[in-house]
Amino acid sequence: MNRSPAYLYVLTALGGGPLHGLGVAEAVSTFTRGSVVLGPGTLYRCLADLDEDGLIRRTEAPPGEGGGGRKFYELTDGGRAELGEAIDELTRLVAAAGRGLRGDDPIGAST
Repeated sequence: MNRSPAYLYVLTALGGGPLHGLGVAEAVSTFTRGSVVLGPGTLYRCLADLDEDGLIRRTEAPPGEGGGGRKFYELTDGGRAELGEAIDELTRLVAAAGRGLRGDDPIGAST
């Protein structure tokens, strides 16, 4: 995914199950330990773009959540695949950074 990190944060938040917009923002703040706060403009732009691209979809409120007119979102199969690919890419990046810090070949050409 060639987008800002905000899109990855939203997909990650929805990886745990359906959430409404504010729930997505709260999940992102929680799993980043408060280092990332998605403002409403960024959050709702990401949700709209991801929905348009078929990576998430609007869904019914989960049981016990009530809903109260809030829009809930969940990952599609494509969104799960996209999130998996992003995780794989970040895993390779972290591994390369670790090799570089150890003084090894960060590209991994010698492995």
